[in-house]
Amino acid sequence: MSGTSPRPSAPPVAALVRLAGLGGIGGGLALMAAYLAHPPEASPEIVAGAAWIWIHAGFMASLLAGIFLLVALLQRYFAAGGGVAGFVGFAMALVSLVFVFGLDYAEVFIFPTLAVEFPAVVHAYGDGTSMPSIAFAFPAAGALFLAGFVLFGWELYRTGAVSRGAAALTILGTIVFGIGLSGQVPMIVVRAGAVVYGGGLIWLGLDLWRQRTIGAG
Repeated sequence: MSGTSPRPSAPPVAALVRLAGLGGIGGGLALMAAYLAHPPEASPEIVAGAAWIWIHAGFMASLLAGIFLLVALLQRYFAAGGGVAGFVGFAMALVSLVFVFGLDYAEVFIFPTLAVEFPAVVHAYGDGTSMPSIAFAFPAAGALFLAGFVLFGWELYRTGAVSRGAAALTILGTIVFGIGLSGQVPMIVVRAGAVVYGGGLIWLGLDLWRQRTIGAG
């Protein structure tokens, strides 16, 4: 005997993919709830309230779940014979979620304090998306989100890595949600987009949780 203890075996990839799928289901539900409950304006009184913090904490949870879901979907995509195009879409989508997470972190942990101590800042910039330091980063993240999820969603659809209905719903939700977040349409469009996009995430998560056979409609 060598006297060395055996190394613990790594968790099987399939189990981790299933967990990511479960996270995708929860993330889709959290996204829907956050945007359905989101107030139409961001006055200092609203931003300082507990409801604002809980709503955006739910959105943060959906972003984290989305990151793990993307990684699991990439594994499924490669297993289905996917290539560079899907990886490019995955990378853009992943970076967009990281960028938006940074903004949402500020909306949970920084802006409520600003709303109390320095309400003039919130009066001027609302939830922060119009701040000069964010005015470029947020639209750039939105463009990455739209391009990344549409491209990756199409590649998932084309390869049959997930059910084509789930991929198609995610693509549609991404487009409607992206239009809603442009700030040029009524809040109802943002909420509708969040529901459709969240539904796509839930369906994708269910596919992974059920370990659906690759290539099956």
